[in-house]
Amino acid sequence: MAATIGLLPEKHFLCSLCRDIFMSPVTIPCGHSFCLSCLSHYWTRHQSKYCPHCRRVFADRPDLSVNHILADVSENYRQIRPQKPPDEEMVIDVEQMIQERLQKIERLKYSLELQKSSYLREVRESQKVFSALVNAMEKSHKAVVAVIEDKQREEEKRVEILMKEIEQEIEELRKEMSRPDPLISVNGDQSDDTKQISMLSEMKDWSKITIETDPCVGVTRKALSGVLEKIKVEVNRLSKAELRRIEKYTVDVNLSAKTAHPFLAVSEDRKQVRHVDKLQEVPDHPKRFDRVANVLAKESFSSGRSYWEVEVGEKIEWNLGVARQSINRKGKFTVCPANGFWTLSLRAGGQFIANTSPVTSVAVDHRPRRVGVFLDYSEGRVSFYCAESGVHIHTFTDTFTDRLHPFFSPGRLHGGKNASPLTISSSFCSI
Repeated sequence: MAATIGLLPEKHFLCSLCRDIFMSPVTIPCGHSFCLSCLSHYWTRHQSKYCPHCRRVFADRPDLSVNHILADVSENYRQIRPQKPPDEEMVIDVEQMIQERLQKIERLKYSLELQKSSYLREVRESQKVFSALVNAMEKSHKAVVAVIEDKQREEEKRVEILMKEIEQEIEELRKEMSRPDPLISVNGDQSDDTKQISMLSEMKDWSKITIETDPCVGVTRKALSGVLEKIKVEVNRLSKAELRRIEKYTVDVNLSAKTAHPFLAVSEDRKQVRHVDKLQEVPDHPKRFDRVANVLAKESFSSGRSYWEVEVGEKIEWNLGVARQSINRKGKFTVCPANGFWTLSLRAGGQFIANTSPVTSVAVDHRPRRVGVFLDYSEGRVSFYCAESGVHIHTFTDTFTDRLHPFFSPGRLHGGKNASPLTISSSFCSI
């Protein structure tokens, strides 16, 4: 058996991470093998679980069990491993480096193609969204024009009828004027006078009849009101479609208890945080907030796009967003972009504000019960959405240079009125 093993190329016994003969080798579902310690350390340094060799991504981390057959074969090979001259080893190493770089080029090309496909898909989706909005506005405009034209036709018919009535009365008056002494009877017969007076009394008082100079104003306003409501419905529908597009970037977010202020209680599953009425006994960690009741997520982002949702329910005060990893967590500071915070707040009075310096008031039609936070790191955007309706609330634009952590503050208790927690929604998709 040893002789047979010695005939195999050495690459079959080498871990591609440490480039040495396998130690406690494990084989993952894609078929590639690595040293147990090498793969464990590699996955610890990376959030996503994927094969370091073929880059296949696994939804769940595979169970790592030692491949005992490969372990025995590798150990036998270690014992009979031929000694190679230094020059030959150097040539092999250089060839390996060349192959690695060629593989890297191929992976970069593949990633670029994927990125191009993603960009084209987003361009097409945005075109659909804006085309739908433009079509809705065009239809609404046609509806308003149709209402105005109908009103105009009605007014034209009304004026035509009035003009015919006036012309008819003018003709009758002219006939009366052609009679001698039209209004005074010569022979004392009152019957004709009575008829004349009756005729005159039946004629309209045209001084009281007017034509509106702006007959369509009321109609137009009413029509516009209906149109605006239709547009609002269409915008909300498109907002939901936009939010569904963003949801594909959903990431799993967990609270970091070591950063939580002592007045904050973090749940065991790291998905909830609430303000409590007394200080908790917690270690004095250098990453912990010591003055303001804030907490950060364990996860941080330095590239790509990330989305998460937070249940705020009926809370009357909260603060959500992202913060730089290097922010000041001790003592007094102002929460604003200049200090590394990009956050949206609900104040106890019901006012929504973007925490700029000075703060910016944000108009919100309906108070959200669930808030979506979308971070586009490369584009320098942090956006907030009402997760139920998809309506956009506010967007910060900036340039990011540090890792960013999701940021949470459940607000003060306000006599127990704000005791409910902030809850991070369970991720429903991942990237």
